[in-house]
Amino acid sequence: MPAPGQSRPGRFPIATREDLENAVRAVGRVAGGEAERAKVRRFIMRRARELRLTELIPDTWRADGSLKS
Repeated sequence: MPAPGQSRPGRFPIATREDLENAVRAVGRVAGGEAERAKVRRFIMRRARELRLTELIPDTWRADGSLKS
């Protein structure tokens, strides 16, 4: 169940610009290897689109969640 005022449950609840910025910085701490981090990056990118804050997504992230070399 989501916390009060939170519309979506999860490890990275993103409701504000600050939440999005924090989630981008925290991706490196995701356990489970690169596949799990890619899933989290895809979720963050989706929330960034929904919040109209795509400018906060690093240029090194691909649309599939992987990282550019």
